[in-house]
Amino acid sequence: MGMHVLVVFGLVVNIISRLIGVIVSFDMYSKTKESRHFLQLMGWIFLLISAFPPFGTTLTQDLLIVNLFLITNVVCLNIGLYLLITGLSMYFTIYSRNIVGSGLLMIIIVPISVFILLDVSIAVNVSVFIQFLIIMIFLTLVYSNRKEIRNILQYSYGLIVLLMIFLIGFLIVYVYVITLVPDYTYGLYMSTDIIAIMAYYASVAMVTLLGLMVFLHLEQGIYLKKKNLLTDDYSHKIGNILQIIMGAGTTIKASSDSSEVNTTADLILERSEEAGELIKKIREM
Repeated sequence: MGMHVLVVFGLVVNIISRLIGVIVSFDMYSKTKESRHFLQLMGWIFLLISAFPPFGTTLTQDLLIVNLFLITNVVCLNIGLYLLITGLSMYFTIYSRNIVGSGLLMIIIVPISVFILLDVSIAVNVSVFIQFLIIMIFLTLVYSNRKEIRNILQYSYGLIVLLMIFLIGFLIVYVYVITLVPDYTYGLYMSTDIIAIMAYYASVAMVTLLGLMVFLHLEQGIYLKKKNLLTDDYSHKIGNILQIIMGAGTTIKASSDSSEVNTTADLILERSEEAGELIKKIREM
């Protein structure tokens, strides 16, 4: 039995949205070289990779190959989700490389070990539990750092609230799919329940879209904070320095009878006034 057309459509939407995530993250990382952008880029890449193995499950009847496609799917999805959420949370939380690396190794080793030693279905269930755990940790981090996030996002704070609501909704839909859909299979790849397929893939698409929007608004918030720091702090300090220079120039001119010294003092005062006008323009930007 092949995939339902809605499942195929949902997977194609996932591929397109995750490809957009890869492009945006690559652009940001190429400009900044910051670790959070690198983690987000790798997260989107693994999420994109995870969208392809489900198609492979329909190309063969060999159970071993089907299981390999399935375990590749869930492991890549978990890696991508973990790296992406870690990168997003680095806007308001600091992690050591050891912590990030240890978590990544566990996400890779545990499901694969269960798959080799026990059964693919158990490995998939373990992977689903890991997905739930990653999302719950992210929700907890966002809630505990809500003041700092509000400070960064300001008027866009509602976006991350909306993302949290849809993440919770996604978990609810996931539980519904697992417990109440009669022909449940991971990802609903072989399911024929139209309502479950639509609810599952619509929630995935909305979470992905909101994740991209939150990322862009976090970047904008960071940019605005840096801009405010430049205009409010640096321009103020430079203004104070200029006042000292202008005061020194006025004193030199008043206490000297040399025409050469007076000419130099006039030049200092003239250039200081020009710099003062530039600072005013920076503050008005």
